[in-house]
Amino acid sequence: MWDKLERAVTPKTRLVALGAASNALGTVSPVRQAARLAHSQGAFCFVNAVHYAAHLPIDVAAMECDFLVCSPYKFYGPHAGVLFGRAEIMASLDVPKLFPAPNEIPDRFETGTQNHEGIAGSCAAVKFLASLAPGATQRERLVAAMSGLHARGNELFARLWKGVSAIEGITCYGPPPERPRTPTLAFSVAGIPSDKVAEALAADGLFVSHGNFYASNVVERLGQTRDGLVRAGCACYTTESEIERLIASLQRIVSPLRASRTRSGPSPG
Repeated sequence: MWDKLERAVTPKTRLVALGAASNALGTVSPVRQAARLAHSQGAFCFVNAVHYAAHLPIDVAAMECDFLVCSPYKFYGPHAGVLFGRAEIMASLDVPKLFPAPNEIPDRFETGTQNHEGIAGSCAAVKFLASLAPGATQRERLVAAMSGLHARGNELFARLWKGVSAIEGITCYGPPPERPRTPTLAFSVAGIPSDKVAEALAADGLFVSHGNFYASNVVERLGQTRDGLVRAGCACYTTESEIERLIASLQRIVSPLRASRTRSGPSPG
Protein backbone atom coordinates (compact mmCIF):
# COMPACT_ATOMS: atom_id res chain seq x y z
CA MET A 1 0.00 0.00 0.00
CA TRP A 2 2.86 2.39 0.76
CA ASP A 3 4.23 1.87 -2.75
CA LYS A 4 0.86 2.96 -4.17
CA LEU A 5 0.94 6.13 -2.07
CA GLU A 6 4.47 6.95 -3.20
CA ARG A 7 3.41 6.58 -6.82
CA ALA A 8 0.29 8.69 -6.29
CA VAL A 9 2.09 11.65 -4.70
CA THR A 10 3.80 13.73 -7.40
CA PRO A 11 4.92 17.35 -7.84
CA LYS A 12 1.35 18.07 -8.97
CA THR A 13 -0.03 17.00 -5.58
CA ARG A 14 -1.25 19.90 -3.44
CA LEU A 15 -2.57 18.04 -0.39
CA VAL A 16 -2.14 14.56 1.11
CA ALA A 17 -5.04 13.72 3.43
CA LEU A 18 -5.10 10.61 5.59
CA GLY A 19 -6.66 9.18 8.71
CA ALA A 20 -4.36 8.72 11.70
CA ALA A 21 -6.37 5.65 12.72
CA SER A 22 -9.31 3.75 11.25
CA ASN A 23 -12.56 3.92 13.18
CA ALA A 24 -13.58 0.65 11.49
CA LEU A 25 -10.46 -1.51 11.64
CA GLY A 26 -8.36 0.16 14.33
CA THR A 27 -5.31 0.43 12.09
CA VAL A 28 -2.81 3.19 12.90
CA SER A 29 -1.29 5.00 9.93
CA PRO A 30 2.37 6.08 9.52
CA VAL A 31 1.51 9.77 9.68
CA ARG A 32 5.05 11.15 9.94
CA GLN A 33 6.20 9.18 6.89
CA ALA A 34 3.16 10.37 4.94
CA ALA A 35 3.82 13.97 5.97
CA ARG A 36 7.44 13.73 4.87
CA LEU A 37 6.36 12.21 1.57
CA ALA A 38 3.92 15.08 1.03
CA HIS A 39 6.50 17.71 1.91
CA SER A 40 9.08 16.12 -0.40
CA GLN A 41 6.73 16.93 -3.29
CA GLY A 42 5.79 20.39 -2.02
CA ALA A 43 2.36 19.34 -0.74
CA PHE A 44 0.61 19.89 2.57
CA CYS A 45 -0.39 17.03 4.91
CA PHE A 46 -3.88 16.96 6.43
CA VAL A 47 -4.62 14.42 9.20
CA ASN A 48 -8.03 13.20 10.34
CA ALA A 49 -7.39 12.22 13.97
CA VAL A 50 -11.01 11.83 15.10
CA HIS A 51 -10.64 8.16 16.04
CA TYR A 52 -6.96 8.44 16.95
CA ALA A 53 -7.58 11.18 19.52
CA ALA A 54 -9.77 8.86 21.59
CA HIS A 55 -6.96 6.37 22.15
CA LEU A 56 -3.51 7.91 21.75
CA PRO A 57 -1.80 11.19 22.69
CA ILE A 58 -1.42 13.62 19.80
CA ASP A 59 1.88 15.36 19.05
CA VAL A 60 1.59 17.43 15.88
CA ALA A 61 5.32 18.28 15.99
CA ALA A 62 6.23 14.59 15.98
CA MET A 63 3.67 13.88 13.26
CA GLU A 64 5.07 16.76 11.17
CA CYS A 65 1.60 17.40 9.73
CA ASP A 66 0.36 20.78 8.56
CA PHE A 67 -3.27 20.37 9.60
CA LEU A 68 -5.02 18.02 12.04
CA VAL A 69 -8.67 17.72 12.97
CA CYS A 70 -10.49 15.86 15.72
CA SER A 71 -13.67 16.11 17.80
CA PRO A 72 -13.98 16.03 21.61
CA TYR A 73 -17.07 13.83 21.44
CA LYS A 74 -14.67 10.94 20.86
CA PHE A 75 -12.82 11.61 24.13
CA TYR A 76 -15.77 12.17 26.47
CA GLY A 77 -16.46 15.78 25.51
CA PRO A 78 -19.16 17.60 23.47
CA HIS A 79 -19.75 17.61 19.75
CA ALA A 80 -17.35 20.28 18.52
CA GLY A 81 -14.76 20.65 15.81
CA VAL A 82 -11.04 21.10 16.54
CA LEU A 83 -8.59 22.21 13.87
CA PHE A 84 -4.83 22.53 14.25
CA GLY A 85 -3.03 24.38 11.51
CA ARG A 86 0.55 25.57 11.31
CA ALA A 87 0.57 29.29 12.09
CA GLU A 88 2.54 30.36 9.03
CA ILE A 89 0.18 28.45 6.73
CA MET A 90 -2.99 29.65 8.42
CA ALA A 91 -1.76 33.24 8.25
CA SER A 92 -1.05 32.98 4.52
CA LEU A 93 -4.31 31.38 3.39
CA ASP A 94 -6.82 33.51 1.53
CA VAL A 95 -10.06 32.83 3.39
CA PRO A 96 -13.50 34.42 3.18
CA LYS A 97 -14.26 36.37 6.34
CA LEU A 98 -16.58 39.03 7.64
CA PHE A 99 -15.24 42.58 7.25
CA PRO A 100 -15.30 43.35 11.02
CA ALA A 101 -13.36 40.17 11.85
CA PRO A 102 -9.66 40.65 12.66
CA ASN A 103 -7.14 39.61 10.05
CA GLU A 104 -4.93 37.81 12.58
CA ILE A 105 -5.05 34.08 13.25
CA PRO A 106 -7.04 32.34 14.53
CA ASP A 107 -9.81 34.97 14.55
CA ARG A 108 -9.70 35.49 10.78
CA PHE A 109 -11.19 32.00 10.44
CA GLU A 110 -14.15 32.72 12.74
CA THR A 111 -17.33 33.92 11.06
CA GLY A 112 -19.24 34.95 14.17
CA THR A 113 -19.77 34.13 17.82
CA GLN A 114 -17.70 31.15 18.80
CA ASN A 115 -19.05 27.92 20.29
CA HIS A 116 -18.22 28.94 23.87
CA GLU A 117 -20.13 26.12 25.54
CA GLY A 118 -18.42 23.61 23.25
CA ILE A 119 -15.02 25.13 24.02
CA ALA A 120 -15.69 24.94 27.77
CA GLY A 121 -16.86 21.33 27.50
CA SER A 122 -13.83 20.40 25.40
CA CYS A 123 -11.48 21.90 27.99
CA ALA A 124 -13.28 19.97 30.72
CA ALA A 125 -12.80 16.70 28.79
CA VAL A 126 -9.06 17.35 28.45
CA LYS A 127 -8.78 18.19 32.15
CA PHE A 128 -10.68 15.02 33.05
CA LEU A 129 -8.30 12.85 31.04
CA ALA A 130 -5.27 14.66 32.46
CA SER A 131 -6.57 14.05 35.98
CA LEU A 132 -6.15 10.29 35.52
CA ALA A 133 -2.34 10.40 35.79
CA PRO A 134 0.36 12.33 37.69
CA GLY A 135 2.72 14.85 36.12
CA ALA A 136 4.22 18.30 36.57
CA THR A 137 2.14 19.90 33.80
CA GLN A 138 -1.24 19.24 32.26
CA ARG A 139 0.47 18.08 29.06
CA GLU A 140 2.60 15.58 30.98
CA ARG A 141 -0.45 14.31 32.85
CA LEU A 142 -2.46 14.03 29.64
CA VAL A 143 0.26 12.10 27.79
CA ALA A 144 0.73 9.78 30.77
CA ALA A 145 -3.01 9.18 31.05
CA MET A 146 -3.55 8.53 27.34
CA SER A 147 -0.49 6.26 27.17
CA GLY A 148 -1.69 4.33 30.21
CA LEU A 149 -5.21 3.99 28.87
CA HIS A 150 -3.82 2.80 25.54
CA ALA A 151 -1.72 0.14 27.24
CA ARG A 152 -4.72 -0.95 29.29
CA GLY A 153 -6.90 -0.98 26.17
CA ASN A 154 -4.39 -3.18 24.38
CA GLU A 155 -4.53 -5.74 27.19
CA LEU A 156 -8.31 -5.85 27.03
CA PHE A 157 -8.30 -5.94 23.25
CA ALA A 158 -5.93 -8.91 23.14
CA ARG A 159 -8.45 -10.91 25.15
CA LEU A 160 -11.34 -9.62 23.03
CA TRP A 161 -9.61 -10.54 19.78
CA LYS A 162 -8.63 -14.01 21.00
CA GLY A 163 -12.08 -14.80 22.36
CA VAL A 164 -14.15 -13.48 19.45
CA SER A 165 -11.93 -14.80 16.65
CA ALA A 166 -12.12 -18.30 18.20
CA ILE A 167 -15.91 -18.45 17.70
CA GLU A 168 -16.88 -20.48 14.65
CA GLY A 169 -18.43 -18.37 11.91
CA ILE A 170 -16.99 -15.05 13.12
CA THR A 171 -14.36 -13.18 11.12
CA CYS A 172 -12.35 -10.42 12.78
CA TYR A 173 -10.87 -7.61 10.70
CA GLY A 174 -7.87 -5.35 11.12
CA PRO A 175 -4.37 -6.01 12.47
CA PRO A 176 -3.90 -8.49 15.35
CA PRO A 177 -3.17 -7.24 18.90
CA GLU A 178 0.62 -7.32 18.49
CA ARG A 179 0.47 -4.79 15.64
CA PRO A 180 0.04 -1.00 16.07
CA ARG A 181 -3.70 -0.40 16.42
CA THR A 182 -6.44 1.02 18.61
CA PRO A 183 -8.54 -1.29 20.83
CA THR A 184 -11.45 -1.31 18.37
CA LEU A 185 -12.69 -4.60 16.95
CA ALA A 186 -14.74 -5.01 13.77
CA PHE A 187 -16.15 -8.43 12.96
CA SER A 188 -18.83 -10.20 10.98
CA VAL A 189 -20.88 -13.34 11.53
CA ALA A 190 -21.15 -15.49 8.42
CA GLY A 191 -24.53 -15.05 6.73
CA ILE A 192 -26.03 -12.79 9.42
CA PRO A 193 -26.53 -9.03 8.93
CA SER A 194 -24.69 -6.88 11.44
CA ASP A 195 -27.90 -5.24 12.69
CA LYS A 196 -29.31 -8.63 13.71
CA VAL A 197 -26.13 -9.41 15.65
CA ALA A 198 -26.32 -6.01 17.35
CA GLU A 199 -29.97 -6.56 18.29
CA ALA A 200 -29.17 -9.93 19.83
CA LEU A 201 -26.30 -8.43 21.85
CA ALA A 202 -28.53 -5.56 22.98
CA ALA A 203 -30.97 -8.10 24.40
CA ASP A 204 -28.07 -9.24 26.59
CA GLY A 205 -27.37 -5.66 27.69
CA LEU A 206 -24.38 -5.24 25.37
CA PHE A 207 -24.45 -2.29 23.02
CA VAL A 208 -22.31 -2.25 19.88
CA SER A 209 -22.21 -0.35 16.60
CA HIS A 210 -23.15 -1.92 13.29
CA GLY A 211 -23.11 -0.99 9.62
CA ASN A 212 -20.23 0.83 7.91
CA PHE A 213 -19.43 3.64 10.41
CA TYR A 214 -18.98 5.97 7.40
CA ALA A 215 -16.05 3.75 6.32
CA SER A 216 -18.01 2.52 3.31
CA ASN A 217 -14.96 1.96 1.09
CA VAL A 218 -13.37 -0.34 3.68
CA VAL A 219 -16.60 -2.30 4.18
CA GLU A 220 -17.01 -2.63 0.42
CA ARG A 221 -13.46 -3.93 -0.01
CA LEU A 222 -14.14 -6.51 2.70
CA GLY A 223 -17.21 -7.71 0.81
CA GLN A 224 -19.57 -6.68 3.61
CA THR A 225 -21.59 -3.96 1.91
CA ARG A 226 -24.89 -5.83 2.33
CA ASP A 227 -24.49 -7.14 5.89
CA GLY A 228 -22.09 -4.55 7.34
CA LEU A 229 -19.73 -5.03 10.27
CA VAL A 230 -20.22 -5.19 14.02
CA ARG A 231 -17.92 -2.94 16.04
CA ALA A 232 -16.93 -3.07 19.71
CA GLY A 233 -14.15 -1.19 21.45
CA CYS A 234 -12.45 -0.46 24.73
CA ALA A 235 -12.77 2.91 26.47
CA CYS A 236 -11.41 4.24 29.75
CA TYR A 237 -14.29 2.63 31.67
CA THR A 238 -14.19 -0.83 30.02
CA THR A 239 -13.61 -3.74 32.41
CA GLU A 240 -12.40 -7.32 32.05
CA SER A 241 -15.83 -8.60 33.00
CA GLU A 242 -17.43 -6.68 30.13
CA ILE A 243 -15.02 -8.27 27.67
CA GLU A 244 -15.90 -11.71 29.00
CA ARG A 245 -19.61 -10.90 28.84
CA LEU A 246 -19.32 -9.93 25.18
CA ILE A 247 -17.42 -13.09 24.29
CA ALA A 248 -19.85 -15.30 26.21
CA SER A 249 -22.86 -13.56 24.65
CA LEU A 250 -21.50 -14.01 21.14
CA GLN A 251 -20.82 -17.68 21.83
CA ARG A 252 -24.39 -18.06 23.05
CA ILE A 253 -26.20 -16.18 20.30
CA VAL A 254 -24.20 -16.95 17.14
CA SER A 255 -25.23 -20.62 16.82
CA PRO A 256 -29.01 -19.96 17.14
CA LEU A 257 -28.77 -16.99 14.79
CA ARG A 258 -26.95 -19.04 12.18
CA ALA A 259 -29.39 -21.91 12.58
CA SER A 260 -32.35 -19.55 12.15
CA ARG A 261 -30.70 -17.97 9.14
CA THR A 262 -30.15 -21.38 7.55
CA ARG A 263 -33.79 -22.38 8.04
CA SER A 264 -35.20 -19.11 6.66
CA GLY A 265 -32.77 -18.92 3.76
CA PRO A 266 -30.70 -15.93 2.60
CA SER A 267 -32.29 -12.52 2.36
CA PRO A 268 -32.54 -10.79 -1.04
CA GLY A 269 -29.36 -8.98 -2.05
